[in-house]
Amino acid sequence: CLVVCISAESPSLKIFSQLTQLFLTVQLECPYYKNPGLHLNYQVKSFHTRCESLESKVDLHLFSKVKIGMIDLLGDQKYFACNVLTPYHYTIDIEIKLNEEGFVLPVNAQDEVYERIALCIDDEKRFCANSHNLLGKESIKQRHLKLIGYVVVQIPFFEFNPLNNKNDVLDYLHKKVFPNFYSFHE
Repeated sequence: CLVVCISAESPSLKIFSQLTQLFLTVQLECPYYKNPGLHLNYQVKSFHTRCESLESKVDLHLFSKVKIGMIDLLGDQKYFACNVLTPYHYTIDIEIKLNEEGFVLPVNAQDEVYERIALCIDDEKRFCANSHNLLGKESIKQRHLKLIGYVVVQIPFFEFNPLNNKNDVLDYLHKKVFPNFYSFHE
């Protein structure tokens, strides 16, 4: 049994974030658990905040390089969205939608979405020091994204940064994001 006391005078955003993540962990990983949940007043809307975040902010330089590569690969930014907030409070670096045949859909597609791909652009700050092991909060995030139905594609800095030219970037992203094939559907 977990009992948490929060002072009504100075509630910490970090505490609310941690409580929300614990609540979501129980919901996603223990769906058979039916005891009382966390009241909406104590839940955060997003784990990504200006200060004290449960999500590591994406490195803008690495993000920009991957974004440019995705535009080159897909032909237009209308085929992916950046910084997407999920209903489970996580922020996805890049989201791609596919229909049932595997066609890449424009960002504004709603009805025919069959699968969603979440690109996690992971720089050095998202890993344990001197290793290729994700921090716990990033590992939890990726596990939860999978549980809510996303195909999670990790773009780690140690694979992406050594790429030397546009063709290397395109080849890497194609193999990572669409290992079998991809097509477009208007």
